[in-house]
This record gives sequence, structure tokens and C-alpha cells, in this order.
Amino acid sequence: MARAVIIGLASAALGACGGGSVVDGIASLPAASDNIAINPTGACTMQGIGATLLTVDAPVSILGVSTGTTGSAASDKPYCLVKVKVDPQVNIWVSLPAGAWNGRFRAEGNGVYAGSLQLAPAVDSIRQGFAGATTDTGHAGFFLSGAFGMESPGKANTQLQTDFAHRSEHLMAVIGKQLVKAFYSADPVRSYWYGCSTGGRQGLMMAQRYPADYDAILAGAPAIQWDRFQAYQIWPQVVMQADAGGPLSAAKRELATSRAVAACDAADGVTDGVIGDPRLCTYDPTQDVQITRAGCASTDGTCLAPGEASALQKIWGGARNTAGQLLWPGVERGADLAALAGTPPFPIPIEQARYWVYFDPNWDWTTLNLTNYETFFNKNAEMVGPIMATDNPDISAFKKRGGKVIIYHGWADNLIMPQGTVRYYDRVKQTVSASDDFSRLYMVPGMGHCGGGAGVNEFGQGSSGAVPAEPKRDIFRALMAWSEKGQAPADITASRFVNGALTRTRPLCPYPQVAKYKGAGSTDDAANFVCAAP
Repeated sequence: MARAVIIGLASAALGACGGGSVVDGIASLPAASDNIAINPTGACTMQGIGATLLTVDAPVSILGVSTGTTGSAASDKPYCLVKVKVDPQVNIWVSLPAGAWNGRFRAEGNGVYAGSLQLAPAVDSIRQGFAGATTDTGHAGFFLSGAFGMESPGKANTQLQTDFAHRSEHLMAVIGKQLVKAFYSADPVRSYWYGCSTGGRQGLMMAQRYPADYDAILAGAPAIQWDRFQAYQIWPQVVMQADAGGPLSAAKRELATSRAVAACDAADGVTDGVIGDPRLCTYDPTQDVQITRAGCASTDGTCLAPGEASALQKIWGGARNTAGQLLWPGVERGADLAALAGTPPFPIPIEQARYWVYFDPNWDWTTLNLTNYETFFNKNAEMVGPIMATDNPDISAFKKRGGKVIIYHGWADNLIMPQGTVRYYDRVKQTVSASDDFSRLYMVPGMGHCGGGAGVNEFGQGSSGAVPAEPKRDIFRALMAWSEKGQAPADITASRFVNGALTRTRPLCPYPQVAKYKGAGSTDDAANFVCAAP
């Protein structure tokens, strides 16, 4: 798409779209039809689409063109897959419907450190009629490895860091839209970003750094404060070592979590095994005389020793300096503690420290303690923040051109601290006037990292396959309706499935509103709740 101005549409699509307008020199986005169907005008061959002259900021080549289908059934859809490489080593795959295209481009985000390309995201876009794109973000490797950030001991690989942080995602937009134009002789009517975790961070980076690349962004559990939340991720190990002599057993972690949920579950007016807003939960295991007692053995999963209870309280209370001042919020009560407080330690903060902070592959996390942790935390912010933080609240340029963004985050996220997202969104509201005109945040009680957990956790085309693709229930379709028709979303109906059966629905409310029970009817039915101020 040519920035904010949609041009060159095929005549059928053009006739279906409303006209845009210009306000303060910024072209607004025109309305878009639900019934766009554009067939390819190019061939899915190296001599056809493979001969497209791509223009980006570095040497670029098309490595291959191939055909495929989304499955073996007669109803499955054929596609054209174009593989592109941009120097030094950014690989991008663009999937193009070989039949009718819905006129939209959708980029798919990555997880953790990326480092590979997979066909599944491309196929998912094709199934829904989109032209899709994904990237390895400029390096090859295991997705939990951050080693690419170091060129050699003592030296950062600034090129690969930059490619991972934002350049590859921008190239994906530029190249994807050039190939769309070449294959269909039409620009997309909308360009969307779709991602969670690292993918959520990437989407918000596009809004902040390249506001014209995407028209609307869905950012789940965004890894935006990359430098600081990853520094926190080793904090549970530091406090367990200091207060309990090492990691707690799974039984002890689960005991403390269940006690916290039991203490705070009913605070939202409904007893459902979920803490509605864990910020209001003050359960302290050090004061829980029913389970915390001197002499509790490390092998006894029915109790906590005082040091074990103290460590858990510090995990929930967030990373702090020796004066007790908060450095970064913690995982919330109710979240699964296995990843960050298990054995062995979570690898990502160690990878960041070794290859992005100290550039020393032999750096040992066990050198950390309660006294030097603040220095470690600040060093992460200093070295990683400038390129990876992704928390600039001034996304006014994205708003001005008509962009829309929906963020969601589970309150029981076990990897990325949800209060970081709330902090960021509050800053957006303070920075960008009339922020509700273009942005929404949905906090999801009981949901883990990008899904899972004890609460409702599906509000799109989820793993159960049972959630309808309609704006009331599909958060991505709600984003589309907002961008294309001006229908601002209110509550989104989320669902919980157990063994494929629907067991609960609940409205997700635009922050700061929360779902409140009306006082009658099943508490597993969203119809019996209303969104209201907390």
C-alpha cells in the first residue's frame, strides 16, 4: 500500500470501497468492502512473480517461487509462496492466494528470538483469504537463543540486533506489498499486523517507528519492555537462592498459587477459580499460618518454610533494590510459576545477559545476589533498552493516519509481566490525545502467556476451532471492523473450552473497565456480565 493513500486497486475492488478524505494533510483510510475478491494477474513462477523488481534498502533477491495448498480437501485453498532474501540475511516468505484474494495483507509476528521460518502462519493467512508474510528476523538459530546479538566476545552484532529489533519487520511490509501489487495488479485495501509475545512487540514497534507500514495492529502480550522484563525473569531464581537456598518444588509453588487464588478469587464478585485483577490481591504466604511453619522440609509439598514463603512473596512483589524500591513488577498471583521459578532457570534472561549485555558467553547468573541485582538490572536497561525497549508511548503519527491498535494481555501471564503492558497503555493515554479513538487494551483474567490458564482464553479462531469468526467473538475481526468500517469495539466475548467443549464465556472489557456480574444467571455465561468501571 502506498503509505496512507490506497491507489491502483483493481476496478472491482475500487468500486466496493468508500472514498477517503484528507485532514491536516494526512490521507485517511477509505472504507473497505467485505466482498472483495481479486484474482491473480501474474504467474506463480520464477519467470512471473519471481521476476518482480523489489526495491528496498539493500540488495535483495527472490530465492524461489512455489505452489501449494492449505490441505488435501477439495475446499482447501491454493497459494503461491515467494521466498525473498535481503542482505545481509533477512529471509521473508510471502504467501499469496492463487485464487480469489480478499484484498488484505497480513504480517505474522514471531516468538522469542525467532530465527526460522515456518509455513503454518502463511497457510493460516491463506485459509482466511489474506496475502500473508513472515520473516526469520535476519538470523538463523534456535528460537530461545540470543547468541546472534554478539559478533564476538566483547562486541555487539549491531546489524543483526537491528534486523531483529525492527528492520526485518519493516522490510516484510515493504516487500510484501510490492509482491502483492505485482501478483494482483492491485494494492491491499488494508495491511494488518497479527502477533503475540515477540509478535506483539513487533507490532507496536511498527506503530512507533514505521507508522505507515500497517493500518491496524493486533498486539498480544507484547514483549515491549524487553530489556527490563527479561532482567526480571531471573529475579525469582535470585530470591529463591537467597531466601530458600534454591528452587522450590512444583508442589510448593502450586500450593502457594492455589492459596493466593482462594484468598482473592471472590474479590470480583464471582468465585470461579480466577483472580479478576491480581493487582488488588495482597495474599502474603509469610502470614499464612495454615501452610507456613518453621521446620517444613524442602520435600514436603503440603507446607512452606519461612524462607520459601519469603521467596514467593518477593517473586510476586517484583524485582527490587536493597532499599525496597520497585525496579520491575513481578508475575502476578495466580500465574503458573514453573517457567521462571522452576529448575533449571528460564534461559532467556541468561541469553540476554551473555549476548546483549556483557558479550560474554561464560557469564554466570549465579553471580547475582540481592545486593548486586540492581546494577545488573540497570545494565540490561542501558545496553538493551535503546534498541529493544519498544515502549515509546507517542504513536500519534500512527493515529493521525487512521491507524488502529488493539492490545491484549493475560493477567496470569507466566512469562511477561502484565503490569508492564498496563503501564505502557496508561502512558499512551497520557501522551496521545483522544487515545480511545484508535486504541484499546483488553486484560484477560486468568489467561497465561498468549493463551492457556484457568480463565477464558480464546477470543479468536483458537485451538479448539469452535470460536466463530465474527466481531463480537473474534478480536482480529473486531480490529478489521474498526479499521474498515469505523466500528469501534466494546466488549469482546471470550471463551473457555475443556476437551473441545465450551464451558464458559465471559466479556473482555476495554481497559480500565472490568466485567461485573449482574447478580443473576450462570456465571459461566457472558450475557450475565456487564462492562463497568472497576
